[in-house]
This record gives sequence, C-alpha cells and structure tokens, in this order.
Amino acid sequence: MFIVAPGGFDAETVMKGRQNVVATIKDIEKRGKEASQKEQSSVSTLKLINECMARGIKFLPINLKKSDQKAFLPENGSIRLPFSSLSGLGENAAQNIIDARNEEPFFSVEDLRTRAKLTKSVIEVLRKNHALDNLNETDQLTLF
Repeated sequence: MFIVAPGGFDAETVMKGRQNVVATIKDIEKRGKEASQKEQSSVSTLKLINECMARGIKFLPINLKKSDQKAFLPENGSIRLPFSSLSGLGENAAQNIIDARNEEPFFSVEDLRTRAKLTKSVIEVLRKNHALDNLNETDQLTLF
C-alpha cells in the first residue's frame, strides 16, 4: 500500500491524464531552478505516475464513498486516489470526511459540509475535482 507524501502528489495533475503528467514533468525540468522546491521535488513522483500509466495502470478519482484519507487503494486493477492527494484538502478534513461517512452516507453537499465540519474552500476543492457530482446541494426536498 502506498500513502500520500505531504506535497508529493497532485491528484489534479494525474486526473488530467498521462499527456498532462508528461507535460508537467517537462515544464518543471525546463524551468530548472526557477521551478518551486515543491515542483522540483514532485518530478520523481510524476515520473513514477507516468510509468504506471504507460503500463496501463489507471488512477481513479476521489470518491466520497471509497477514497481513504491518505492510502492509494487498489480497486479492480486500478488505483483509487486518497483525499489528501488533493491540494487544499488536509489530513484533518480527510479524516473528518471518513469519520462522518462511517456514521452514514452523505445525503447532500450541505450534509457533508456540516457533518464533516468542512470549510467552503475544501468543498470547492471537492467540487472542482468532481467528488460532489452525485450529491444534491441541500437537504431540501422538492414537492410537486
């Protein structure tokens, strides 16, 4: 089992596909010392990801029902990304999501935010990465 190294894995880059991973590696290497320390240190991880993708290993997006806090979990021959691989979603927020999820499923974005005690910025990170696509915004019911 692999776990996320702080600042060492960017799910957004990976979810955009292998071409994006390769382009990111080339960009960082081209900029050399002008690239941030974090970017420079991510190159070896990106190269590993590129190798996995070249061998046909797929990375599955963050999923409120299936993702772990920081472990990359095998799933049907693919690898499910953990919550903490998202930039802007820290370990505490990831653990809060898992704790709340273990109590009962999330019914809405509002329910997730309240029970997992998430900030608006964390909700936006999840939204941007399509983790909230299957949730209603509020707990309100519409009656016809």
